[in-house]
Amino acid sequence: MILSGFGVSLRRITQADIEQVRAWRNQDFVRNQMFQSELITEVQQVAWFDTVNNPFNYYFIIEVNDKPIGVIYAKNVNPESMVGEGGIFIGEQPYLTTDLPGRASIWLLYFCFNKLGLNSSLIRVKKSNEAALWYNQFLGYEIASHQGEEIILSLTKEAFEDSMVVSRILRTLRRESVQLTGTPSENNLNRINELLRVKR
Repeated sequence: MILSGFGVSLRRITQADIEQVRAWRNQDFVRNQMFQSELITEVQQVAWFDTVNNPFNYYFIIEVNDKPIGVIYAKNVNPESMVGEGGIFIGEQPYLTTDLPGRASIWLLYFCFNKLGLNSSLIRVKKSNEAALWYNQFLGYEIASHQGEEIILSLTKEAFEDSMVVSRILRTLRRESVQLTGTPSENNLNRINELLRVKR
């Protein structure tokens, strides 16, 4: 499955991607911002993929002009409450200070709220990661709880669309030729497979 538009493509992770993801994740500037900052082994990476390759986890490679630059995801989607947990990391350092992470985030949230059907998105941020905290509040997330080093933020569809900056961007996003392509899969929720069948 591929989400294309807004200057980026988000391609669902496959087994062939996991070593690239591990290489990115093991870089100091990435893992030092994670709650689990130990180096990940090849065996651990395979085991991780086996746990997320299902309808309740949507991990994507962020691509810009066919160049992979990082990972963005909505994970642990609860099919009853339709709440999921989001996250992003950029593995190619020169792209950290561009607008591309923001574009990818807005595109994924648009997908989550308008296609996947989430009611809200949660995100966990280290207290010391001030840049990530500011970034997520910019997207409309609000602090829901704070315990020790962990801050949990929450975002509803309404708050996302009401964010002054995001609302302007969404008007552009809706006018653009945004696409959801791919084939139906047992690793998608039914609503996503229905959309993919229509696209075909």
